[in-house]
Amino acid sequence: MAGGKLKSGTKHGKHKGKRWKKGHSSDSNPQIRKHRLTAKNRFFNQNVGSSGLTEAALAKHDEISEDREDDITSTEKETGSVSGRTFSTWATNWTECTNTTFSRVHRYASSNSAMHKEILAVLAAVTEVIKASGGKESETEYFAALMTSLESVEGEQSLAAVAYLLSLVMKRVPPAVLKSRFSDIAKALLHVMASHVNTQFTSLLRSIIVCLTSVLRVQDPIVWNDSSTLQIYHGLLALTTHHKPKVRKAAHHAVCVILKGSSFMQHPESPHYHPASSATAKYCIQQIEDTGGTGEATTTLHMLGLLKDVLAVFPQHSVKAACETILRLMTLSNVLVTSVAMQTLHGMFSMQPKASSLPAELNAQIITALYDYQPGENDVQPLTAWLAVMEKAHVNLGRIDAKLCISHLPRIFNSAMKCLLSEKAEIAHVAADTLKILLNNCVASNMAFVKSVLTTAAESIPTPIHKMFRAVEGGLSYQFHAEWGQVLQILAAFFEVLGQECPKMMKKCLVSMADLRDSHRFPYKAELDHAVGVAVRRMGPRLVLEAVPLQITGNEDNYEFPRSWLIPVLRDNIKETELGFFTSYFLPLAAKLRAKSITYSKEDHLVESKTYDALQLQIWSLLPGFCTRPTDLKQSFKGVAKILGSALSDRADLRMTVMASLRKLIQHSLEREDNRTEVAKYAKNFLPILFNVFTVDTEYEKDPTRLAMLETIKTYLQLADRQLTASFCDKCLDKMLGQDIGSLQRHSLMDLAIAMVPHVNKPRLHRMHSFIVLQLESTDKTVQKKSYRILEEICAGKSPESIQFVTGTLTELQKLLLKSLSSSGPSSKAPRLRCLCHIFKNLKSSQHEFLIAVVPEAVLCTKEVGERARTAAYNLLDNMGTAQLTWSNKSQQETIQNYFELVMAGLAGSPHMVSATVLALTRLLYLYKADISRDLLELLVDQACLLLTSKAREIVQSALGYLKVLLSSFGDVDLAQHLKKLVLCLVSMKEDNKHHFRFKAKEIFGRLIRKFSYETIYSMVPESHHKMLVNLRKTQERAKKKKKQGGEYDEDEEEEEKSLKPSFTAESIDDILRDTDSEIDDVDDSRQTKAKKPHKKVAKSGSAWLKETGDDDIVDFMDPGVSKKVLATKPDSSVSSKKAIKHDFKMAPDGRLIITEEKEEMDTKIKKGKNVKEEAMDDLDELLDAMEGNPKKSRKRKMESIEVDEDEAPAKYKAGGSGIHRPIAVGKRKDRTGMGVEYKAKKAGGDMKKKGKPDPFAYVPLDFKQLNKRKRAKAAGQFKNLVKGAKKGAISGKRAKRRK
Repeated sequence: MAGGKLKSGTKHGKHKGKRWKKGHSSDSNPQIRKHRLTAKNRFFNQNVGSSGLTEAALAKHDEISEDREDDITSTEKETGSVSGRTFSTWATNWTECTNTTFSRVHRYASSNSAMHKEILAVLAAVTEVIKASGGKESETEYFAALMTSLESVEGEQSLAAVAYLLSLVMKRVPPAVLKSRFSDIAKALLHVMASHVNTQFTSLLRSIIVCLTSVLRVQDPIVWNDSSTLQIYHGLLALTTHHKPKVRKAAHHAVCVILKGSSFMQHPESPHYHPASSATAKYCIQQIEDTGGTGEATTTLHMLGLLKDVLAVFPQHSVKAACETILRLMTLSNVLVTSVAMQTLHGMFSMQPKASSLPAELNAQIITALYDYQPGENDVQPLTAWLAVMEKAHVNLGRIDAKLCISHLPRIFNSAMKCLLSEKAEIAHVAADTLKILLNNCVASNMAFVKSVLTTAAESIPTPIHKMFRAVEGGLSYQFHAEWGQVLQILAAFFEVLGQECPKMMKKCLVSMADLRDSHRFPYKAELDHAVGVAVRRMGPRLVLEAVPLQITGNEDNYEFPRSWLIPVLRDNIKETELGFFTSYFLPLAAKLRAKSITYSKEDHLVESKTYDALQLQIWSLLPGFCTRPTDLKQSFKGVAKILGSALSDRADLRMTVMASLRKLIQHSLEREDNRTEVAKYAKNFLPILFNVFTVDTEYEKDPTRLAMLETIKTYLQLADRQLTASFCDKCLDKMLGQDIGSLQRHSLMDLAIAMVPHVNKPRLHRMHSFIVLQLESTDKTVQKKSYRILEEICAGKSPESIQFVTGTLTELQKLLLKSLSSSGPSSKAPRLRCLCHIFKNLKSSQHEFLIAVVPEAVLCTKEVGERARTAAYNLLDNMGTAQLTWSNKSQQETIQNYFELVMAGLAGSPHMVSATVLALTRLLYLYKADISRDLLELLVDQACLLLTSKAREIVQSALGYLKVLLSSFGDVDLAQHLKKLVLCLVSMKEDNKHHFRFKAKEIFGRLIRKFSYETIYSMVPESHHKMLVNLRKTQERAKKKKKQGGEYDEDEEEEEKSLKPSFTAESIDDILRDTDSEIDDVDDSRQTKAKKPHKKVAKSGSAWLKETGDDDIVDFMDPGVSKKVLATKPDSSVSSKKAIKHDFKMAPDGRLIITEEKEEMDTKIKKGKNVKEEAMDDLDELLDAMEGNPKKSRKRKMESIEVDEDEAPAKYKAGGSGIHRPIAVGKRKDRTGMGVEYKAKKAGGDMKKKGKPDPFAYVPLDFKQLNKRKRAKAAGQFKNLVKGAKKGAISGKRAKRRK
């Protein structure tokens, strides 16, 4: 259809079909639904007519199914193959073939393609011949028959069909057969290939290529020494430059398979390279040299594409020769050839060739040679490709030889840093990424060698590492100011990789960075802070502060503190460093700053006092970082412990910081025994301080400082000595038993007791148990709650002593919890329920009476307000079910049914109890859904249907949730018999509940539709619910459609993303060569007639430009650096060397300057002032028109043309006459009548207020419809013109006021 579009017959035909009526083209439910009804009738009704499913067919199918496994696994010896009647399907009637090799062919049975029918016919004929001769339909038999057919068949279409079948079967023919008949097979295939090399049937050549590949890849290495074998292989190579793209691609793939995937190349002791690789290299080099890259260079591009995939498996001499040829090609300055050559080298390095193919010396020589082909700094595509090749080359060299790689890195660093000076942001981005990758892959991966180089080198002789760093450090000069962000990222990578090994080398760089940070309006503060932070992590704060002092001493005359930005950077990055440095450097400084703050505070210098106080707090904020895995904890902690203790007791402003530091120190010290012992020594000092501060009365109990302190106490108790903890516990109990303590102090002591329970012995647990027995019935609800918390910690059994105590006093604990049920408050519910959970976990024997007593409490607590109490109640129900299963001797289903019946007793209580019971049943239903019998399921469904008809909303809400879980837990088979009952109860709810829970009921109907189909549910509900079901089905279909479309490809969005993101990679070889392919479909001529949107012209592929710096500059093509002046990107001609001279004179269209006198300028200004007033009046008219609802009148700007004659004033057109020449001046507003005229000012241009009347504003009456979301947009649109006119008038008024 190249001649035009495919036109619709209904639209342009002689007899028009039935069309939509006007205005009804978007109707969703047409009257005529012939195809829908047909499909629906076919889907829901039984099939009519004779069926092919007979008893004989079923018996045949059973026989095949039984024998299939044996048939598939049957094998023949050596020359035998897989055979047997492996399958028999509907397609077998076409060919009678039962070999699985041809399963793909059977897909063509319903195809209308002549080629597919020919393939089926050939297969049928070959199968018939094999069966007639008594064959077993093995691959070998098919291979022999097809080879015979290949020599005798006539016609290209039949020959293509035979070749296709042969390509399928040869992959499964035993290698011994292919080896023994190699010469005959190759001769026949080459004859067909040579005689049909220019055939129109591409599939014929592709199939012959596959056959040759299958034969050649199984041959032994000794066979490849024969010249005849190489001659056959050369036949394949000749097709790699075929004019047909599919043939060329098949030959390309065949060469790769032979060189990389031959059978002898897969063995562990395989040779380093294939015997035919040298021949391949010679052929490619010969083809490239013959064409020379001139003209379109199609053959050269094809050969480079082949070398990209196979160059890495060539022997060393072939790799060298091929690379030399590629480099010579790049001297031709053909942009397209150079780009593909870069891709070839990139592919070779990316495949990581063996050292036998690409030794380190040759790799280094290629790197050195590539510097002669470095493109210009502003040529985007070639330079990014060059950087990518250099990156892969250095990474591959580092993998082979680290020493040689490190020695070559300084040069690439210098070249990449020059790329940062490019005018193109893409080039700078790629260059920076290249350097970061080289640091991580070449330096970091060879750190052992780098360390040896740094340690053995003399200080006066710079190592390659020093040269690399100096190159990057030079990027901090003003010459690179536009790319300082990229330079700082590279420096951050340097600090990360080499910060620990050579910190002295980086000190000078840190000074330069600090000076830049202190400069005025430095734009890259975030990048610089990140780089300094990396240096702090890797080098340590001591070395960083030696290079970049903090410049805060406490003796400053000014209070700007230019280096204060270092403190947040240090705080966020200090870790795994010396704790002693904080003691020796920061603590004295913090003390000095605090003394300075106190001095200024006494002198009433509040600003200075607050400044120094904030500084000393910021310095203390560094302490948690120093306590994160310190390297000298054993030596330094004793020096800082006393200071931390005094800060805890005396400095309320430092407690949070000190406690956070202690917690980090303790958590990390648990990893090493020596650190753990060192920190545990000071528990006797820190814990009393923490206890005393925690038990002091505060204004409110939930102070965040107290919570942090309690957490610190719990953390420190993990290291404290048991005897020390026991003594603290005794003192705490003695104080709690005293009568002279306040309530807040008692609460604090109980919190300490909760923290100490897991770490005390059995006698203290008995004493603590005796104390809480008295407190469980306390009228102070906080004391009661904390008593339950102590009991919870005891029952949890976190220590061996707790486990022994709970086991011995289990009966007493049960009685205690049952006795205290009536006196427990709402806040105590959660810890009380958790105590019961722990008790049920420890019960080994049956305690049915205890379970019956606890069930009502657990059920009622599912309706508690507190989330923790509800969670604990649900967990208690789970634990009771697990305990009953453990105790019972009955089957699991019977036990679960008894447990459900026990819980269902609550359905006879109050509405609140019924609702809670339904929630409990919902949880148990989901938990034990696999063990519910049919009788129990029927009982649960009946109860749900009964509850849905209740009047109480509380019950109905719980029942709907219960029903939702029921539908999600059981399948359609289990619920099918209860479906009618469930639907009937849903539609029979009370009217009040039906309206209130309509959305929840709709959701349940949606689940029913998904489970049982729409038609089934539709037939069960009354007519009043049909509309809701129709809407629900449409919503579900819309959601499905939206979900399917969500993963589809969005062309517009993709194009927009491509336009926003710059492309850093060259187009692939397939894209480059696509224009030369002969089989690409022609573009429709109709596309050329479409209106094209204006777009920028894109340069043709292969276009090149010369870079010239001036009129007298002549490009010398003999210069080795000429490649930098041949650009693939068009140079920017808009930037001229001389800046345009700016002036304030007007300019005529022909370029002449217009210079007026002062008098003329004054007249012009006066006229402009009048025009401003007229424009303001026009804007006011538009505003009034908008208020009245009149349509907006279009207004054209009147432009005055500049006359060439300087003496005469520009003539202005005056309206007069009729038609288009009639005067259209706007009349005065005095004659205006309408709304708001009474507010018109007599002298001024606006409105004025009048006594006794509302202000002259536009009042809008309130409308109830505006509360509707759907109608809100329509209502808002009514005032769009009004607001727009008002804004325009206000802006015009401001402009006029300014010009006055």
